[in-house]
Amino acid sequence: MTTTASYETAPATTHAEARETLALAGAAGLALGVLDLVLIQVLPYPWADLANSSAIWALAAFALGRLTRSSVAVSGTAGAVMLVVAVESYYLAAIAVDLASPDRLLAATTVAWLAFAVVAGAGFGMAGALVRDRTPGSWWAGAGLGLTAAVLLAEAWLRVDATATALLTVLVAVAVLGSESRRPGVIARALVLTAPLTALCFVAFVMAGFGRW
Repeated sequence: MTTTASYETAPATTHAEARETLALAGAAGLALGVLDLVLIQVLPYPWADLANSSAIWALAAFALGRLTRSSVAVSGTAGAVMLVVAVESYYLAAIAVDLASPDRLLAATTVAWLAFAVVAGAGFGMAGALVRDRTPGSWWAGAGLGLTAAVLLAEAWLRVDATATALLTVLVAVAVLGSESRRPGVIARALVLTAPLTALCFVAFVMAGFGRW
């Protein structure tokens, strides 16, 4: 018999808490966008490739949802806010140092990145919140953890020709799973779900134009 998830039985997120989480998301997004631009300029291969990874940005949204104490819905909204702000702060920083022109802010590719940011930010922000479920044997927590490992493994699959980058991405996926080492039941469920979720994430990447079959 299963019990109601602990994040559902906890007091609902207040308006003040939601505002604090969204403010944190905005600040984190600003930092993420600027930091990403800096890292891809100063780091050597394969670290620059890793910094410029879509899956790493998804991992940032997951971390926000995992570390805050907001509801699943607020965590998803915060994840979307963070990645949207990150996209625009990335391009603003690039414009500031003459690596991009001002029209880049409204370019079609930027709009596409903003759309991806909303979807990925919401999905992985909610995944982070789901991992906070302390119900023994929770499949929800396993799904949130497995999805995050899966997006990293799918990107490694896409970058298999760049061996070092792919290997680093796999190691990050292993670290994500290991982050819940005190909850072996959650890790076991995440491992069960990781393989099919990796295939789904790979298909999503290809359909979004990030790679080929």
